[in-house]
Amino acid sequence: MKRIGLTGNIGTGKSTVGRIFGILGVPVYHADKQARIILASENSKKQLTLLFGEKILDTRNEVDRKVLASIVFHDKDKLSALNNLIHPLVEDDFLAWCVLHKEKDYIIHEAAILFESGFNRLFDAVVLVIAPDELCVKRVMSRDSMNIDLVLDRMKNQWTQERKQKLADYLVINDEINMIIPQVLALHEKIING
Repeated sequence: MKRIGLTGNIGTGKSTVGRIFGILGVPVYHADKQARIILASENSKKQLTLLFGEKILDTRNEVDRKVLASIVFHDKDKLSALNNLIHPLVEDDFLAWCVLHKEKDYIIHEAAILFESGFNRLFDAVVLVIAPDELCVKRVMSRDSMNIDLVLDRMKNQWTQERKQKLADYLVINDEINMIIPQVLALHEKIING
């Protein structure tokens, strides 16, 4: 079984590309969604409150991801502390998930910060979804009802698309000009036959 990473900066459309792979019958591990589940565990909550204080918990004693994001996206050291906690847990979860799908030709691991986290070392190849930055900002503001400053703060914590392109094995261009389904179908064939 080949392990393929799928990444792209916020607003590039990597989740859409992941859904297309899923429709093709490829198992897709959604790292960001799994990280949220892991963050909600009692053990993670304890560690998070030790790192960031009780202020990150809402009235139901759950981690308030917006409060946590407002803390870490403005402080690189705190973001690093969060990543050092969550990344090993996500990696363990992903490796266990891979065992469940070992009979498949390949699997996809979708994550926004695949290169930044060092997870790219786990993959046979990496697919990068790219789009113009202005379009990414517009998409995120519309999708998440987020103001431009918050979007730009999040973008600052990701590597540039140009830097990621130097490391990626495959590109999917999601600029609302190039159709993405034919690009994904062609990639699917390359990965299976390559």
